[in-house]
Amino acid sequence: MCFYIGMEDLAANALIESIRRSGKTFLTYEEIEAYGSKVVELLNERGEKAVLILSRERTNALFRNYSDFFQEKVVSGKQGIELKESVTLEELIAQFRGYLALDVLLAFVNESSIQALGV
Repeated sequence: MCFYIGMEDLAANALIESIRRSGKTFLTYEEIEAYGSKVVELLNERGEKAVLILSRERTNALFRNYSDFFQEKVVSGKQGIELKESVTLEELIAQFRGYLALDVLLAFVNESSIQALGV
């Protein structure tokens, strides 16, 4: 099986773990990409194929389709994604974790993936 991980799942799960660990609601694109690379690496180590689908088009679709959740922001000269203040952690989890394959969820919550976020 091959897992395709889109920007919406990647950003949402990165923010979930960031909020849980540090309360941080903004992540740079570099932090999100590092997290995604680690998630793919972990899945590959388990014999699962995984592909990140990260493009400007997919990122724009994230902001269009989930404008109630996310906004693009620049902090200290670095562009990234911020969770809107009106969204709770529980809402984020309900929207983006309920349908994930177990292997993908386990990779998202793996300690080494979370460490790649730097939180």
